[in-house]
Amino acid sequence: MLHHLLNISKVVVLEGGRAVGKTTLARQVGADRDFRTYFDLSDPADRAALAGDPHRILGASARPILVDEAQLEPEVAVAVKRLVDTSSDFGQVLLTGSSRIGRSALGGGDPLAGRATRLRLSSFTQGELAGTPSRALDRWWSAEPEPQVYDELSLDELTGRLVRGGLPPVALDELRQGNGDPADVARLIGGYVDGVLTENLVSRRIDRARLLQTFRYLAANPGQILNVSRAASELSMRAETVQGYVDLCESCFLLDVAPAHRPSEHQTLTAHPRVFASDTGLAAWAADTSPDRLIRDSKLLGSLVENLVAADLAAQSAWSPDRTRLLHWRDTRLGREVDLVLRRSDGSMLAIEVKSAATVSISDAKGIIAFAGAAGDRFRRGLIVYTGRATLQLAEQIWAVPLSSLFNDDQT
Repeated sequence: MLHHLLNISKVVVLEGGRAVGKTTLARQVGADRDFRTYFDLSDPADRAALAGDPHRILGASARPILVDEAQLEPEVAVAVKRLVDTSSDFGQVLLTGSSRIGRSALGGGDPLAGRATRLRLSSFTQGELAGTPSRALDRWWSAEPEPQVYDELSLDELTGRLVRGGLPPVALDELRQGNGDPADVARLIGGYVDGVLTENLVSRRIDRARLLQTFRYLAANPGQILNVSRAASELSMRAETVQGYVDLCESCFLLDVAPAHRPSEHQTLTAHPRVFASDTGLAAWAADTSPDRLIRDSKLLGSLVENLVAADLAAQSAWSPDRTRLLHWRDTRLGREVDLVLRRSDGSMLAIEVKSAATVSISDAKGIIAFAGAAGDRFRRGLIVYTGRATLQLAEQIWAVPLSSLFNDDQT
């Protein structure tokens, strides 16, 4: 996908959380494509060179150019804009960033708009960790789910996966060590969060303790409807402060926000977004839970399962050829909602409900049925992701699919 984007865009921005593999991937692609110039802005010398006069330095550099951790020097985005405007060639610049690049330049505008394509690199999916990456989402878009039966997913295995998550520094260490000690996982994740905040608070006048409080408040209850005024009241902060902290956590990929799908003519539909941790390990850490405690907390378990599905589908969507947005839907008049809505650029949509139960029935599809009626021809199909083993058709265009189908594609 990265090669393809470099073939059709002047600039490609590879974004994602800290230590998810952006540099490794970018260097590999740069070597394959014979990139001529490389800057690593985490290196003080490279950063000092570009900080002095990025327009002149980049202009004098042989292209293609790779700039790693480009968010550390805000003027780089503006310099890249001017650079690529002098040529119509594709694949001139590849930028990587552990927070969003270019969005704060030009008074909040994006200097790379119309010139760059952005690609999100997420933490490992559970399928990737198992060595069996799933393409379930592509199949759901293209055809009706086929009858399959998957291995049983035990509660112990599920809670272990949720608490470990897929952040490479945490998940890879756990796979190497094989002990799964919850205290070790918590220490690793706490260190990860501290590192992300330290990196992104440089030169910012922000109350670190309040920012961390806001992150934990939101991440510990993944999937909640984000009402900023209510959150501000509960956190004893100003609403604009909370919104600023949410934006910062989203920009450095600690939180993901799913906007509401709300056609303008439907005024009874909520406009509040839902908020998820970018990884279930972050959510479990914020909630101060462990596999043992999670077994006894069915509400938090359900929220983390939903977070897992949201993160997995977002990761699969990012690498799909068709641009897809992750949304949610809630009709207050009907009292119906759908956990996740995936919408393609052509307007077609999948409606997805998530259940942490091992059995499902058509009554679990009430929200999907209501959404299908509202969406009309744009509704492609509905799916209930549950913790059982078998793929089941519940009604026309509505299926129950095992959570395990997101971990692998093997029929058993």
